[in-house]
Amino acid sequence: MKLDSKYFDKIRVKRGEERVTRDKHPPCEWPGCPKPGRHKAPKGRNQEGQFHSFCLEHVQQYNKTYNYFDGMKDDAVRDFQKEAQTGHRPTWKLGQNSSSMNAQGRRAKPGSFRDPFNFLGENGKEVNTGTARPLRNAELKALHTLGLDETATKEKARAQYKTLVKRLHPDANNGSRANEDTLKAVIQAYDYLRSTGFC
Repeated sequence: MKLDSKYFDKIRVKRGEERVTRDKHPPCEWPGCPKPGRHKAPKGRNQEGQFHSFCLEHVQQYNKTYNYFDGMKDDAVRDFQKEAQTGHRPTWKLGQNSSSMNAQGRRAKPGSFRDPFNFLGENGKEVNTGTARPLRNAELKALHTLGLDETATKEKARAQYKTLVKRLHPDANNGSRANEDTLKAVIQAYDYLRSTGFC
């Protein structure tokens, strides 16, 4: 293939790729090695985020002997591995009062708990504001199916359910099944309210 072109002779060629990459990397940190240190290797425990720069041959040699737990006793290694399961964050047994722990995982002093919105009141007990949780749309729809509004109580919903079942049941209508769909809707609505804890 012959490259005869008036443009070919004017093309500038960049420095060789090999030379550019060699300039970007520091020299290998292995004693007496003149090669570029293209490969990172961790420095070790208590030096997280710090790395040695080695050439390929020496990084392989370093990795064969690297031990993060070098110098630690077996019990300390087991404790470290156990704490690593929770990211070295404080934990407590189920049922213990986690709110009495401070950010360092130590027990907070009595009376040091902050309650900026006074949820616990003056004497430290929970304040009942008298407002129930807001109803979900599906709960409101179920109450409407029973002929009730959002102000209905559990007792009112139960009483209304019993009244509607007695009124709509085929036995109360000489065996007529005309109200069967309405009765099914009432039963489903009440079952839903029971499943959410409303009734």
